[in-house]
Amino acid sequence: MLQKTIFSILFICLSKNITSQITWILNKDSITTYYYNDGDEFEESTLNTTKWKYWYGWCRSIPHQQEKQYYTDGKNQELKNGYLNLFAKREKINARLVDWLPDSDSIKIGENKFNGFNKRSFNYTAGMIQSETKYKYGYFEIKFKIPKEGGYWPAFWLYGGTPNEEIDWMELKTEDYNAIHVGRHSKKRDENKLRGFILKKWWGGNVYFKGDLRNGYNIISGEWTPEYLKYFLNGECISYTKIKLSEEKVLCANIAVPSNNGPFKPGPDTNIIQSGNFEIDYIRVWNKEKSKLNPFPIIMYNNKTDTIAQTTLKSKTRFLYGKRSDHVNEGIIVSLTPYMNTYNLQVLGKNIPKSASYKIVNTQNQIVIQSYLKYGNTIIPINNNELKKLELIIECYDKTIHYELPNFQ
Repeated sequence: MLQKTIFSILFICLSKNITSQITWILNKDSITTYYYNDGDEFEESTLNTTKWKYWYGWCRSIPHQQEKQYYTDGKNQELKNGYLNLFAKREKINARLVDWLPDSDSIKIGENKFNGFNKRSFNYTAGMIQSETKYKYGYFEIKFKIPKEGGYWPAFWLYGGTPNEEIDWMELKTEDYNAIHVGRHSKKRDENKLRGFILKKWWGGNVYFKGDLRNGYNIISGEWTPEYLKYFLNGECISYTKIKLSEEKVLCANIAVPSNNGPFKPGPDTNIIQSGNFEIDYIRVWNKEKSKLNPFPIIMYNNKTDTIAQTTLKSKTRFLYGKRSDHVNEGIIVSLTPYMNTYNLQVLGKNIPKSASYKIVNTQNQIVIQSYLKYGNTIIPINNNELKKLELIIECYDKTIHYELPNFQ
């Protein structure tokens, strides 16, 4: 019988003025710890424009993709009850593709192919947010709902500018409710094509799963390290690629409108005047450096603990999923975040061991709370006044995590 191995990790909150938030990627053979670095819970009544801008900064749409939308300055978004709603609207607008170019400047794509003049007519408007901050490595997540109307193109991704580096954590077609398109682009052209069954082809494509993105909330997350990218849906790894991407990148969430002839075709039915909402509950960015820890936003609404849908990956192609051996030790993802005057314990993953448990003990090692880990969100039933010198202990996969619960004060 193999000797039981215990991994014991102790995290101490060094200051009462900093509310610590933490995520563990808890695998069968390892624990990776990420600390809250940045993000938005969208608790305010207006978008924080010191954190986000409304468009790419270099273009209001992407001509070579034949996109039909014009990204407006906040007219296609609404913040309500702790959600950011992005939507597309069928309406004509005559505006500049690139704000800082004159109206009559020629726009060229590809091999200097003329694409029209800068000021042009758009048939749709749409909503986007792009971070002012650039990120390099970490764990990125979004909790969302998609519109139920077909033909729209919501996305969550990292963009590295020119020379182009890009990580597409998700690109969706709203009619394909059980598929997620994953992608990544290296500035080294040869790294973007991998050997397929016969010929080389561009890396990226749809992964399919059992479930329905139209029902309930889902969480897409991605781990970007110096050596690889991992893509997750509700805590299950759905794609994996070994690649070294090192450019700093801005974070984007948007809803685009494809044409009937371009990528991600077809577009929406023209009888639809306005799409449903690409509803974003939160966006969170985590990294491994505790020194860069930012305070977590104050939670005002109870939607942060909404039920999370359960899904199961169906497609595990070598091209997008990698070798089966790359995944044998994968486990669960556990996050601890402030909620009202207590904490929320979020557990994601396809197979949570029945024996996986957590408990909270006081300084005398007396158990205050004890229970099993369960999928989704669990409110720790103690109030802020009791959060003094209490320790959270998680046991899973023959590993033990010790974490001192920080007080909000």
